[in-house]
Amino acid sequence: MKNKILGIVALLGVGTLGLYSFSGTDNNISERTEIVLLEGKGKELFLAKCNKCHKTAPPKSKAERKAMLAPPIMGVMFHVNDGVKADNPKEKREKVIEFIVDYALNPSKDKSFCEAHAIERFGVMPSQKNNVTKEELKEIASYLYESFPTAGMTHEDVQKKMHEDKGNGQKKGCNKH
Repeated sequence: MKNKILGIVALLGVGTLGLYSFSGTDNNISERTEIVLLEGKGKELFLAKCNKCHKTAPPKSKAERKAMLAPPIMGVMFHVNDGVKADNPKEKREKVIEFIVDYALNPSKDKSFCEAHAIERFGVMPSQKNNVTKEELKEIASYLYESFPTAGMTHEDVQKKMHEDKGNGQKKGCNKH
């Protein structure tokens, strides 16, 4: 039992130090620890409640692309991050999380940052009111904000992977950015 407790403490310490080393000038260790803890639970909740429809990676084949129930979360988060405006990073994070929570519970075409072709293909996301609580959505949204898009990945990279027609090299889909 003692070894398990020490292992958990060590894991949290390493996670916190790793986050600390990438946090720039923000010296609030308790806030960073909270983000690490939320990411673990947020990721678990995302995988359990959202990943059936929103995959974390673009499809690798035409068959996978055809079988998609919703856009991959990488693309969704590009559009959410682009669409939600804020004056500073902390406000941006709060607004993105607020948007995701609201949209998952009360989705509408008017609120959506999806492009017309995505709404045409997938429709508007159904409300998740009976599938997830507001508190769970906050944890999921925090995980999404901290994790997507992945570092170094551009919107064009995602679009290329998603929409390149291997037969003639023409892109299909997003040309907005």
